[in-house]
Amino acid sequence: MRRLTRILAGLVLGLVLFVAAYEGWAVLRARARTAEILERVRAREVPLAALPRRRIAMLLAVEDPGFLGHRGIDFSTPGQGMTTMTQSLAKFLYFERFTPGLAKLELMLVSRFALDPALSKRDQVELFVNYARFGSRRGRPIIGFNDAARTFYGRELSRLSDREYLTLVAMLVAPRRFDPQRQPAANAERTRRIEAMLAGRCRPSGLRDLYYEDCARLG
Repeated sequence: MRRLTRILAGLVLGLVLFVAAYEGWAVLRARARTAEILERVRAREVPLAALPRRRIAMLLAVEDPGFLGHRGIDFSTPGQGMTTMTQSLAKFLYFERFTPGLAKLELMLVSRFALDPALSKRDQVELFVNYARFGSRRGRPIIGFNDAARTFYGRELSRLSDREYLTLVAMLVAPRRFDPQRQPAANAERTRRIEAMLAGRCRPSGLRDLYYEDCARLG
């Protein structure tokens, strides 16, 4: 039994060392690619200066409430969930196909040690506004808030009302589930909860409370 225990402990240690080595290599590779990757997304249709500050605040409050204080990883802010805005950016910048599991660890490490040091908070928000994913239409991906505004409302982002803007923010957690055209009731309910949260009438109860369950009781 002791021999079996030693063998199992050795296997576990070997696995841990292998994962650590692999993830370390993945971070080094990501850091080497970062300049090239960011060069490809230099074109930004919506400069951050064109987005009113209140709308930036709305986006951060919903999508990443601890954004200004973390370095790409946040396991403590209520309503944050398990993916920060930095990680959302890293997901489509560094991964061709992202699947949950071990890739999540790599995503967090790349966000913390490759992307966040290379990009200011301001640039991260601007990049997110221009490259966030909103699902697809007829096989065409909808990329960025301006594309989403044209797709769902037929107007530029600057011409949307605050509530229309929030319906797009509401989509980010699950674009298909909260599509304002195909799932209008679900989108309207999530938008209502977001408005209640932003007004201070309710708040997320914990890290994973992305849907503001306390806000659902307000009617």
